[in-house]
Amino acid sequence: MSIPFQDSSIQGNFTAEEFSINFVGKELFYSRQTLREVQNEFGVATHRIDSIQSLPVCPSSGSGRVIIVDQMSLDDLIARPKAYKDCVGSGSVAFAYRKDEAARFLFEHWDRNTYGEIGYLPMNVSPDVWRSILRLLLHEEFYMPCFLADSVAANDGQPKHDHPAISAAADPHPIYSKLTPREKQVLQLVSKGQSNKIIASNLGITEHTVKLHIHNVVGKIGVSNRTAAAQFFFEVAPNEAHEMAVD
Repeated sequence: MSIPFQDSSIQGNFTAEEFSINFVGKELFYSRQTLREVQNEFGVATHRIDSIQSLPVCPSSGSGRVIIVDQMSLDDLIARPKAYKDCVGSGSVAFAYRKDEAARFLFEHWDRNTYGEIGYLPMNVSPDVWRSILRLLLHEEFYMPCFLADSVAANDGQPKHDHPAISAAADPHPIYSKLTPREKQVLQLVSKGQSNKIIASNLGITEHTVKLHIHNVVGKIGVSNRTAAAQFFFEVAPNEAHEMAVD
C-alpha cells in the first residue's frame, strides 16, 4: 500500500479517523525524505510538526496515533505529558534521542503510573534497526535500551518513581515481569529451540523484529545469548507460560 506523500507540517491535514505517525520536531531532524521513506515503508500517513500544539486532540472515536518526540522537546514532554497523551488516543508516544543521558533523564522523570509506558527510538542506529523499532511502536510494543534495563536491574527492578510497569505483581519473578507480552512469547519460542525465521513465521512478524525482541530480552534479563535466555525461561517462567498460546 502506498499513500501519496504530502508535507503535513501544514495545519489542517489531520483527520480523526486516520492512524498516523507524527514526528514532533524540526525539519533538521526529520527531513521530507525521512518522512517519505517511513510512509512508503509502512503505508501509514506520516506528518512532521514543530510542536504538539499543531496536533489536535485525538477523539475517543479515532484510531489513535503514534507520536515521536524529538530530544529537543524533552523539557516540554516532561512538563506537559498529558498534552502528548491526549493527542495519541489509543496510540503511543515515543522519545527520539541522540544522547543516552537524555533518554535516561526521561526514564527517571516519566510518570508511568499516570501516563502509561513510553517508547524509546534511538537515532544513532542502523536504518534496519531504526525501522524495526518503529514497527514495534506501530504494534504498541515499546523498545527499552539496554542501558535503561540495566539501571532498572541495578535498583532491584524499581526505578526512582516506583513505576508499576516494572513491578512483580503480575508474575512471580520480578525480572520476568519486565518483559512485554510479545517478548515473553518470543522467549517461549526461543526456549523451544526455534530459529528466528520460524519464530517470525509463527508470530506473523519479520526476522528483524524477532532479533530486536531477543536483543531486548537478553538485555532486560541480564544474559549474553539465547541459550542462557532459554535457561532463564525454564527456571523462572510460571508453569502456564510454558504452554501459553501464540497469537
